[in-house]
Amino acid sequence: MNVKIGGATLAVILTGMLIALGVNECQRGPLNPELADGISEEQKTWLTIEHRIKRSDPALTEVSREQQALTVLYRPGACADDCEPWVAHMLRVVGHGLAALNGAPGGKQYTQVTVKARLLADDDVELVYDMPGFDAIKTQQYGYVTFASMPRNLNFSGDALAQAQDYCQGPSAQGFYPEFCERVRTATAHQ
Repeated sequence: MNVKIGGATLAVILTGMLIALGVNECQRGPLNPELADGISEEQKTWLTIEHRIKRSDPALTEVSREQQALTVLYRPGACADDCEPWVAHMLRVVGHGLAALNGAPGGKQYTQVTVKARLLADDDVELVYDMPGFDAIKTQQYGYVTFASMPRNLNFSGDALAQAQDYCQGPSAQGFYPEFCERVRTATAHQ
């Protein structure tokens, strides 16, 4: 079956896509923060990095730094009726946050990112990423999420680990997050 799309129809489709993308971008706010006059370039760079990470998703609530390492807090909102499993949501949000860091001016100076998540209790999931190597994988299809699926270290509370292991038994988890699920299978819970 051959389907032909005329030029006018194609223009309407593309315009709709651009409007949808523009509305989404507007809802997230400006790419760069408004900065006061008289602050140092170093402070401008830091505020831009912090802004872009938080802008990538509202669940990334805090960003702190210590030399070349960042700590990002992941605090998702309460789940309504039909929510996706937290593993999939967390890895996607973390992937976009890491991409925002990598794309921000001065972001590549941070070589380690620790994500501390509050899913069931404070800091019940901790993921540690080594950022060197991010550029090599980000251009692949779903590269951000793939990178987020491969933390150097991961640490779970007992309940969070049980939920992650249960999720990873499903076929979609094994298809979309094989690296993460392999690590989850062999992980042990912290006390």
